[in-house]
Amino acid sequence: MMRRLLITAAFLLSAEAAFAAEGGCGTRAAAIIAQAYPTAEKTSETEFVADGATILVPDEEKDSGDGRHPVTCRVWPSYPERLLVAVPLITEVSETLTTGDLELLVLDASTLKVQQRLRLKERIVDDAIAIKSITFDTARYQLAPGQIAFGVRLAKEGASRVNPFEEVSLSLYAVGSGQLKPVLDGIVVIRSSGEWDGNCAGTFERTTRTLAMGKIGGNGYADIMVTEKTSSSTAALDKKGDCGERSRNDETALTRLAYDGKRYPVPEALRPF
Repeated sequence: MMRRLLITAAFLLSAEAAFAAEGGCGTRAAAIIAQAYPTAEKTSETEFVADGATILVPDEEKDSGDGRHPVTCRVWPSYPERLLVAVPLITEVSETLTTGDLELLVLDASTLKVQQRLRLKERIVDDAIAIKSITFDTARYQLAPGQIAFGVRLAKEGASRVNPFEEVSLSLYAVGSGQLKPVLDGIVVIRSSGEWDGNCAGTFERTTRTLAMGKIGGNGYADIMVTEKTSSSTAALDKKGDCGERSRNDETALTRLAYDGKRYPVPEALRPF
């Protein structure tokens, strides 16, 4: 029995190391695509096509640079025998627009067999505001006894130089009754915006939000406590022609999200752009 435990532990450590590089997928990205999409056809060293959608696997040599987003993976620390995979399914790419779905997969880390999957329609939309990265957040979101969620963060960035914009949204997902389900569908955890003349004068604002699990509510699920901090600054030329910046004190707010039996509703003011 002890030998089996040691072998299992060794495998989990090696699996986690194998998936640490290339967005966490390691050298098995192509095998993951083949397992999850049996009809996928390989069109290049880094591209597959499945049901009319393009899937891009990570390339060590270079960034895709064409508006598409590669598959990303991460071993789930709360359940290290499971591998989390995010698959952008790109259906349209042009100079001004990239669109597609995002499919989330929970795989057996050893066999790559799909255990659960969830397809999020039209989650990939790049235009004047484009997705910069898609990453997993595997902090321990303990929703209830025996129920731990994982997060997906979408980082977006605006194209305007004089109106800078950055936003990171977080969504939470959990496995229940054999299915992967959304439990918190999008809350902004970082938002920066501003307006300036491209030289010095301008105003800027930044809001950050952190999530912490609170007390168990009457429905058996923990509340989520959201702490918000907002700061702002103003820049202008002084009499000597030097650019100076003045910051205002942070403003703090606290919001409680309660589980309604299906998910955690997010107030409109906290939702992504």
